[in-house]
Amino acid sequence: MTALMSAVLIVGTLGVLNLLLTFGVIRRLREQSRAATGGASAMSASPVMSPPGTSVGHPGVDLSEETLVGFFAPGCDACDRQLPEFLADARSRDRVVAVVSGGDDEGREVAGRLRAVAEVVVEDRVDGAMQRGFGVKGFPAYCLVRDGVIVAVAPRAADLPRRKARLRA
Repeated sequence: MTALMSAVLIVGTLGVLNLLLTFGVIRRLREQSRAATGGASAMSASPVMSPPGTSVGHPGVDLSEETLVGFFAPGCDACDRQLPEFLADARSRDRVVAVVSGGDDEGREVAGRLRAVAEVVVEDRVDGAMQRGFGVKGFPAYCLVRDGVIVAVAPRAADLPRRKARLRA
């Protein structure tokens, strides 16, 4: 009888431990999912590029008016998922600049899709002049620039108006 009680106690303890580990994994996956999609955990900081207030510029690109700037990399799954949203947002704006890293076939295809709504800058390298100038740390990255100064940064273009409003408050 003692052996049976010990076995039940061990199985019960393992079951509770398994349940606790499962809850921990679920919590971690939710955090990563929110960060990957630009949810609340990713909104608390602006890790995608230089923070608001940073002066930026690039020869040949007019950033004097309010301008939506998006950075994309070919082969980036998040870029591919967010591109339709960016295109829709860009259609409602007067000034849009899209920066595509990579002059290969895939980069030219992405640039071609963006040309309908944006002034497109294609950089041959991932760490091109525009990316370095804006301090881009990941793709996709979006910001609003006015008079050569970043006024809002977000991991999703749709989040920029809210981020801009929060900065004014």
